[in-house]
Amino acid sequence: MTGRPVLGVDFGTTKTYFSKCPADDPSPTSVDFGDGKDGIPSAILYRRGKEPLVGQTALDEYGEAAPSERAQFRLVTNFKADLARSEEARAAAADFLAAVLYDARKQRLDVEPKTRQVLFGIPSEADDLFRMALEETAQCAGFGTPFLVDEPKGAVLHHLRQRDISVDQALEGVLVVDFGGGTCDFAFLERGRIVHSWGDMLLGGRLFDDLFFQWFLEQNPGLESSLETRGDAYFVRSHLCREVKEFFSRSMARDRGAPVSKVLHGYGSFVDLSWEEFRRRGESYRPSHSFLNFYEETLSAIRKSGHSPSDQIPERNEMYSRAAEPLLWKEFDLFGWFRESLLSGLHERGIVPGRISLAILAGGSSLWPFVGDILREELPRLDDQAIVRSDRPYSVISLGISLLPALKKRFARTRQALKDELPRFLEELVAPALAKRCAWIEEKMALLVTDLFFRKEIRPLLEDFRKTGGSAESLRRMIEARTAAAEPVFQKHFEEQAHRLLAGIREETRELLSEWFSLNGIALPRRELSVAFPPEDSAEPLLSFESPGMDGMLDVVGTVILGIFAAGGALLCGGSGTALVVSGPVGMAVGGVLGASAAYLLARYGKERMKEMVEGLEMPPRIAAFLLDEKRIASLEKELAVALKKHLELRLAPLRKQMDERILSLVLEEMDALNEINSF
Repeated sequence: MTGRPVLGVDFGTTKTYFSKCPADDPSPTSVDFGDGKDGIPSAILYRRGKEPLVGQTALDEYGEAAPSERAQFRLVTNFKADLARSEEARAAAADFLAAVLYDARKQRLDVEPKTRQVLFGIPSEADDLFRMALEETAQCAGFGTPFLVDEPKGAVLHHLRQRDISVDQALEGVLVVDFGGGTCDFAFLERGRIVHSWGDMLLGGRLFDDLFFQWFLEQNPGLESSLETRGDAYFVRSHLCREVKEFFSRSMARDRGAPVSKVLHGYGSFVDLSWEEFRRRGESYRPSHSFLNFYEETLSAIRKSGHSPSDQIPERNEMYSRAAEPLLWKEFDLFGWFRESLLSGLHERGIVPGRISLAILAGGSSLWPFVGDILREELPRLDDQAIVRSDRPYSVISLGISLLPALKKRFARTRQALKDELPRFLEELVAPALAKRCAWIEEKMALLVTDLFFRKEIRPLLEDFRKTGGSAESLRRMIEARTAAAEPVFQKHFEEQAHRLLAGIREETRELLSEWFSLNGIALPRRELSVAFPPEDSAEPLLSFESPGMDGMLDVVGTVILGIFAAGGALLCGGSGTALVVSGPVGMAVGGVLGASAAYLLARYGKERMKEMVEGLEMPPRIAAFLLDEKRIASLEKELAVALKKHLELRLAPLRKQMDERILSLVLEEMDALNEINSF
């Protein structure tokens, strides 16, 4: 591929769409040939002694002509289907494309193939003969040798560029439904490769145009003969009724319970068109005589060449067999036809519906609400978010084809950017956000413990001990009892706060990732960024932590007593014991006798025995109040909050590592996925 701007062509059975795109910027635009609409009907009208007409002009001229005038005409449509088998079809297709290019040059439209790289869409089921025929046709028409792109991939690329889908979604099981004016094509892709494609070349919007035409005639008695006499039947059916059909489809997509009406000036009006009546008519549809007559005439041109469009369709498709001979058509269900077309292709290749996680709708007829209804009914993994459709579904394939070279370049740049920017993203964006949320829960839990536990449970015990005295052992037992009773309460508080913390971390990190990915032109993968605390069987209980020990604190008896009682508060424990917080040596002795006694007891019995002896001593209120003063109790409250925060810091620290690992894994997978997309 070169650096030239791109012209993308979706050469369709019913309509052909043109889009153009810069070489390095994936910003495609549809080519408007002057009528304000996307696409040109794939039709050419040869007129004796005159230049041929193409597109809508050709259909209008032929449809509104009197029978005597039609004798001078030769209308050719559906030439794409016979491109590989019929020289006449190839000639008509080349003449059509050449005439479109001629008109574009006359209008000074910037679509010159000589200065652009030309990409043509191709049916995914096309064989080598068809590919060669399409290349030859494009060359004859003045487009040079085109690069061929599978049409379903064009739809996927368009929605990737729009960030309607993520790269990981594009590589899963994707069903592309191209439901246009005259065909209904399906393609199933996995890892960006087409596994199977199938379709029906008769099922399309033209049948629904005819359904509304018949509805219109029934609501306006006597109009049919007038239309036939005036030669306006084709115009009303193919233009006015199609516009009403599209208006009705948009209205029903908003609210199926609200009937609509529409006036067709000069002909009559539609009154109270309801979804229920539309369903009834679609389930028992029979083509009108005027439609059959017109379609029979358009088929005759192809039959003259010795090729029937039914040659292109597998014999199993009984619906198409009826369609190949329109005069033999009988009543049938349009919605059932669509459903059967979908299911028959899945069944033929053994594609389990559960493999399909995303559906992309293309083509104007995909706007019908029943399309999404049937997909949701038959494909269990699809919800509303898994069915994607553009506001202009008829042009998504040509737009997607035209942006392929530029999108590949962007994805290559995106892959490198993700690699280069990841360290900064983790350090400058994720880490501060995570630290802020962790600090919040640390502060929240510290306030809860000091407010609800220390002040209401422990402080009263300490104040009562100052007034009445007692032993360290009795105080310890009371503290343990209060701690054990409070533990379930704070366990519940922590679990609630932890749940909010983890949810907030996931949400904020996804927002940061989404913004980062969006700046690089891609959507965030749907994968969850799950982070969690360590499993309970391998982690400390949620609110248990080690406090400083009392070893080295027994310099004097007064220090021991103060170390035991001035600590005062027990922290929440998670299992077997109560951990007392002590602040270290205070360096205070209650008289020389106590100091000497302490030294003697320490030398004779050792620390452990001495601790037991001291804890059993009964202290009078005067000594207890002296050692456990108000200042010491207040400082203990602060120490408790600090110790709890430090404990929570240790408990929350693994979350940062987990999140970094999850993000790294996600980014590496995205880089691999971008590589796969670039192999399209």
